[in-house]
Amino acid sequence: MLDSPWVRLVNNWLHDFSSGLWGSCVLVLWLLERSLPDTPPDEAVASVLFGIQWVFWWILLAALAIIALTGAVRLFYWRSATPAEELPAKRPALIGKHIAFLGIYGLGTWWAWTLL
Repeated sequence: MLDSPWVRLVNNWLHDFSSGLWGSCVLVLWLLERSLPDTPPDEAVASVLFGIQWVFWWILLAALAIIALTGAVRLFYWRSATPAEELPAKRPALIGKHIAFLGIYGLGTWWAWTLL
């Protein structure tokens, strides 16, 4: 099934889209936090803003889950599509990239949580 170009295309699109969606959610949470007035708004406005923040938090977590799941799928077909002689050169770069991304996503998600 993973040999299908359509499965790979959809999986790659979901992976990339979710990465952008995650970053967008972090940005929106930061902008909402920055934009909130120092004086408390009326109760209705505060309730709406609080609800919006939580919606974006849950979208952020869903995007993070999709990134992880589609990344795992990509790993399976990456191994089969990469020639054996290229694996030794590509593997360290891939590991380094994912360590960096784990740091970015981990710290970014923690920061987004602190903005709530």
